[in-house]
Amino acid sequence: MRSLSKLPEPGILAENHVAWLQEYLQDLSSDAKRTRYRHPDIKSTLKLETHEKCVYCESRIGHNTPGDIEHKIPSSKDRTKHFIWSNLTIACGECNRRKNSYYQEHDGFLDPYTDDVEQYLDFEGPVVTSKPGEVRGEVFVATLELCSANRLSLVTQKIAKINELRHILERYNSADPGPLKEVLKRQLIEMSRPGGEYSAMVRSAVRAKGYAELVE
Repeated sequence: MRSLSKLPEPGILAENHVAWLQEYLQDLSSDAKRTRYRHPDIKSTLKLETHEKCVYCESRIGHNTPGDIEHKIPSSKDRTKHFIWSNLTIACGECNRRKNSYYQEHDGFLDPYTDDVEQYLDFEGPVVTSKPGEVRGEVFVATLELCSANRLSLVTQKIAKINELRHILERYNSADPGPLKEVLKRQLIEMSRPGGEYSAMVRSAVRAKGYAELVE
């Protein structure tokens, strides 16, 4: 998870969210009225602000994992926020399903738009854990099963990313000063930027290897 900034509200939502909410509340059985937040302009903006990654596990959103629009405060807890821009983000189906209707008014679910997420989470290779004593981090990791065998596909993808990173770091470390070393340096920087898949894990691993200056 990386800290994020909210982009401006899409015009289609700014113009219609009040009317959409009224119509939805008047007819809760209508799937068409309930899911108007899935408008392509809304989803594309959410994908842009999250760097086309799941807001929680940082898996890339693509053709095989199209992503679900996520209500940070579930509509089952507060229907008035169903079409509120600040309450919408995007998550992979696996994280969205696990979070489901989880909500606590106090000590809420980690929110990369408002929380300094690095103070809550640690990375041990492909495994994300909570920092000692950080209850919100512990709840986040446990709810999404981020270090569970139930997320084997996620852990496998992250292991592949770690192996790719290890290979580049080894080549960077052994390369003589010159064009190749600069190319490898750019690759490490790019993998560590917010847009890189699993970049929080990558940045932590690069720091642990003694190359913090590449990712700050």
